Amino acid sequence: MKLKFLIFNCFVLFGLAVSAQTSAASDTIYKLDLPKNAENFSKGLESKYNENYEAAIEYFETALKFNKDDDASMYELSELYKLQNRDTEAFSMIEQASKLQPENKWYQQRLAQFYLQNSDYQSYINIYDKLTADDPANLDYLENYIDVLLRIGEYEKVIEKLNVMEELFGKSEMITMQKIEIYKNIGNSSKMIEEMENLIKIAPSNTRYLATLAEIYMKNGKDGEAYKLYLKIKELEPDNKYINVSLYDYYQNKGEIDKAFDEFILAIRNTNLDYETKVQIYELWSENNVKDNDSYNTTRVAEIGQAFVETYPQKNVGYYILGVTCSMKKDFKQAQTYFVQALEKDKNNFATFYQLCYVDLNLNDYQQVTEHTELALDYFPEQPVFYLFRGIACYNLKDYDNAIKNYEKGRKLSANRELTKDFDIYIGDTYNLMGDRKKSYEAYDRVLNADPENIYVLNNYAYYLSLDNQDLERALEMSSKTIKAEPKNAVYLDTYAWILYKMNRFQEAKKWMEKVFKYDKKPSGVNYEHLGDILYKLGDTKAAVQNWKKAKKAGETSEFIDDKIKDGKLYE
Repeated sequence: MKLKFLIFNCFVLFGLAVSAQTSAASDTIYKLDLPKNAENFSKGLESKYNENYEAAIEYFETALKFNKDDDASMYELSELYKLQNRDTEAFSMIEQASKLQPENKWYQQRLAQFYLQNSDYQSYINIYDKLTADDPANLDYLENYIDVLLRIGEYEKVIEKLNVMEELFGKSEMITMQKIEIYKNIGNSSKMIEEMENLIKIAPSNTRYLATLAEIYMKNGKDGEAYKLYLKIKELEPDNKYINVSLYDYYQNKGEIDKAFDEFILAIRNTNLDYETKVQIYELWSENNVKDNDSYNTTRVAEIGQAFVETYPQKNVGYYILGVTCSMKKDFKQAQTYFVQALEKDKNNFATFYQLCYVDLNLNDYQQVTEHTELALDYFPEQPVFYLFRGIACYNLKDYDNAIKNYEKGRKLSANRELTKDFDIYIGDTYNLMGDRKKSYEAYDRVLNADPENIYVLNNYAYYLSLDNQDLERALEMSSKTIKAEPKNAVYLDTYAWILYKMNRFQEAKKWMEKVFKYDKKPSGVNYEHLGDILYKLGDTKAAVQNWKKAKKAGETSEFIDDKIKDGKLYE
């Protein structure tokens, strides 16, 4: 612990005697009258002790009129003026008193306080030079002196005074730690180590001292020496609350990841170490070690989660970590169970709600999404992402009106550009299913204004325009961007070919549709039907019917597929 030196703030008046003076009577409007001086001084003290400060000031001022060199009254007035924020007069009084009685230590200390207040550090130091010379064992003097020396960065002088304190009172933790802090400021690491080693010689089994020295060793590149001390601490105090963390850091810095992890698990199970510190270490460990599709560290995450659950069964973090582990392994059902358990421990946790809704969506468990987002919004009503999740659930449950309501509400709350874009994408897709192409296109336009190269929206927008036979040139331009970005994407190729078909460019449409079948080994019914339509327009009815039959078998066809096959004729 760093020693805090306190400024000497209060003064006690002991045995101040009224001094006989020989000043000439002509210097005051009153004749020198020591009895009246003493009488007023006495009344001034009585008023001061009764906290009647106005009266006290009047008595002391009167006392000075009967003895202009009354240093004791000056001293009292300096204090009382100070209480009234009459700093200039207060300073003048104590300055005069100090000149009259330069050997009075109480006067000197109060004068020093005024110098300190005025940032006149040199004058303050001059006073304490004399005070400490007269009384070198006075701890208050030393502490006050050191405090100002620290303020002005006179570190070498501070060390001198601290050494004096050690000679007087012996080596102590407070003095040693203060010296170490100073040596740290001036960059003298060897002295830091020397000081701590000397302290340990006095108390070789003090694990706190050993840990402090180990930390100094680590910061100065003496890892080997630090490691020996860590092992000694572990031997002396196996349940020391910081030893596992220290060894974790040591092994982590050395690249000995397995040993670091072992110490981390021990740290979690160490009940002397506080819970919050363990959570912080986990977050740092996870940030540095967990990568996608990393089965080795996924197993370790599970071990960490289990250790938290066993040590803190009533806390949410262990269940949350296990849920994340299962989610990473795509075991969404088990992840869902763990996240529900985490919420039972702490519902006021955004991350747990987010992860739970995420796994609900991956399980296509849309009813659970609606229930969990409803609860989440009770705790986080201003978090737009839960409106997005809820909207997606409504969309998949074919409750399009409520989907739109949730999307629109979440979009208003969103301050994130990417999230707002997601809302507009879903709004566009949902309005399309509702048959409101105008609102669908408005939403898509908002997306493209923010992100002109958004491939997903470019494809959907272009395809729906082609279905409407609307703005086909623009549709083709948008679709061309998608196939440039992903030239082997069968969905995008199908859209591009279909737009060409709608523009009566049948040969080009056929060429691009054939690429769909080149890159997609499991074409959809839509692909076969589109190819059949193109071939029919090119006069190859037989091939057209064959593809329509394949479309019916594959599924996802238009309502006209049976008529097309039956009549060998195109219906649109």
